[in-house]
Amino acid sequence: YRGRVTKPRHLIFDCFTEEHCIPSFKIPDDWQRYLGLDFGGINTAGIFLAEDPQSKKLYCYKEYWAGKKTAKDHVGDMLLGEVAIPLCYGGAKAEGQWRQEFRDGGLSVKQPKVSDVWLGVNIVYGEIKSNNLIVFEECAGLIFQLNNYRRKYDSLGNPTDEIHNKNEYHFCDATRYILASIRKYKGTMIAFA
Repeated sequence: YRGRVTKPRHLIFDCFTEEHCIPSFKIPDDWQRYLGLDFGGINTAGIFLAEDPQSKKLYCYKEYWAGKKTAKDHVGDMLLGEVAIPLCYGGAKAEGQWRQEFRDGGLSVKQPKVSDVWLGVNIVYGEIKSNNLIVFEECAGLIFQLNNYRRKYDSLGNPTDEIHNKNEYHFCDATRYILASIRKYKGTMIAFA
């Protein structure tokens, strides 16, 4: 519009920009680590975050995506190279069996504190908008998904309350599970044009 570069109005995380993406650096060993998980037989996704104890900013430093493995194999592969076992939240409310499988495999996975999708999305949006979520450039899957997570349109071209191809956004779901469990809702609302 009038030669101005803007993001499409149906994007959910329209506040996510290239300024939220930085080159990787060595995360200090004493920073608190978190892991958000989205379960699936074919698509198990994990988002690893580290919290700067001074600024309280969260840095997404690693992503995990694999399928056709046992929970124990996922746990071994996910935690490879980690300095400590991260505090982990994951899965939808009904995915208790997945959480139990991962516990049996060596990783305690807590049920997310927020089950409502849009409240969780708003928490993620608030963290991005407040510049409290920074993503390492090598986490290309999460960057792609944050830049493409969008609403479906109705027959009149208006955005709906449904997410377009929601089952393809495993990194966004993993991010929502962990952020909604470790951060409080700050009242930031996503745009709904």
